[in-house]
Amino acid sequence: MKFQLFYWVIIGCMGLLSCEKNNRGQFEKDVQLMANLECEARQLKEERFNAANEIRFMEDSLAKHHLPLSPAQSQHIDSVKTVYTLRTGQLAEKITKTMDSLFAVSYKTTEQRQAFDAAIETKLLEVCK
Repeated sequence: MKFQLFYWVIIGCMGLLSCEKNNRGQFEKDVQLMANLECEARQLKEERFNAANEIRFMEDSLAKHHLPLSPAQSQHIDSVKTVYTLRTGQLAEKITKTMDSLFAVSYKTTEQRQAFDAAIETKLLEVCK
């Protein structure tokens, strides 16, 4: 009888430790996923700002010489704006859906979310340079 009880205690402890290890592994995967998405968003933001600066520089240069935008230049600017608008919207939607999914399933409490956010910030230092 004592042997069976001891056996079941050992099995139970192993099961609990296994669950904790799996939860920690999933936490790390979730952190990596969100850090990658956040890094992608930051890089996209930089691209948008650089493109906007190039457009402003071109428009200022033309205005300095009292030249209007050509139809081709105007079309190019519009296409660049459209591409960045679509990419930004798609990435924002992806981030929102991912966060909603993670918060609904895994990170329900304020403490869990704060720990998750802190881990993401730490991971961002590694991932997004």
